[in-house]
Amino acid sequence: MNGSFNGGDLRKALFLAAGFFLVMAFSNVSYFLPVYYSRLGYSPEAAGLLVASFYISSLIIRPFMGGVLQFLGFRRLLVLAGIISVVSSVGVAAAGESFWAAFLSRAALGVGSSFFQIGLATYQAIAFDESIRGRAYSLIMAGSLLPVMTLLPLADWLLYRQLDFYYICLPIITAALAMLLMPFIPGLWSAHLEGGRRKNPLAGLGECFRLPLFPLAFFSMFLFCLSDAASAFMAAMTSHYGLMASFFLSSNALIGVCVRLFCGRLLDRFPRWILSMPMIMITAGTLFLASINPSQTSLIALGLIFGIGMGFGFPLHLALMSDGVPLKLQPQAMSLTWFLMGLDFAVVPLLMGWLGSQIGPVDTFRLICGLTLAGSCLSGVLWFRKMRN
Repeated sequence: MNGSFNGGDLRKALFLAAGFFLVMAFSNVSYFLPVYYSRLGYSPEAAGLLVASFYISSLIIRPFMGGVLQFLGFRRLLVLAGIISVVSSVGVAAAGESFWAAFLSRAALGVGSSFFQIGLATYQAIAFDESIRGRAYSLIMAGSLLPVMTLLPLADWLLYRQLDFYYICLPIITAALAMLLMPFIPGLWSAHLEGGRRKNPLAGLGECFRLPLFPLAFFSMFLFCLSDAASAFMAAMTSHYGLMASFFLSSNALIGVCVRLFCGRLLDRFPRWILSMPMIMITAGTLFLASINPSQTSLIALGLIFGIGMGFGFPLHLALMSDGVPLKLQPQAMSLTWFLMGLDFAVVPLLMGWLGSQIGPVDTFRLICGLTLAGSCLSGVLWFRKMRN
């Protein structure tokens, strides 16, 4: 699975990494929105709805995005993404104490963000040969982690300093920069999709599941995203022990970026289906261990191990979802990929809330991780049987 990764591929990957950095900033800086909205006088329930509206609209729109992309093409889709994202970011900042204005603006920002994500993810799937996707995706997805290490501390500092206006302007700045960057990504503006326009935006989704390897890749991606979503709710578990989740999350982000920057070529040296199960087991296993009498030291150490699994696992599974998919179905494959991410991030908080009230947050966290571990073993058996035949 070795291929030539030349200077043109590197330039393209770096520009796409910058694009994902700016686009992922939309959702990353919203982690602190409950603090911002509480200062405006919103109740915790209202603030939760405003934060969730972004993810709800993203989840609803993503299955349609493959057909929308084929209808509009890259250029028009990404111009529309930029306009929606900038206007809705301004709307969020200007809404103030108007709940519905804030709700609709946040929902529109989720749509604009999804337009960007599916457009960029589909382009990277057709821009790189299958033999170099692993290292290309690793480098690109390093950009998606960088907001956690850069913009999140800045957002936290701005709110700490009571500079709320500058905090709420961060999405406006990143949206505008993302829109300005798109024409400069090599080959993006002139890229064309096979298959032509589809009248039904959902057309092609069923075709993906008739491909030989796609259903298994879909199942593996679901499991991996489940462990990713569980990590976002570490605080509910660590607070039970009087510890801060940032010990785990910060070390994870640091090692994850390093792995993606310097070790991505390993994903092209081995069949990706072989690496899938170990990466899921590493991420789910470290989360499970982190829930057993953790300490500050153990959280940092387990966060580093988790970062290895996350650093390799995310680009690995993105590439796995593209492998073996014909070019005409790549938009649908990427729509389903990002839909899965949104679905897992919707399912986990529901489970943490409902089951957490029944059996406690720690046991709920362990149950999610345990089920993911069991699922990873099943996926490994299914992959082995499939490839053996």
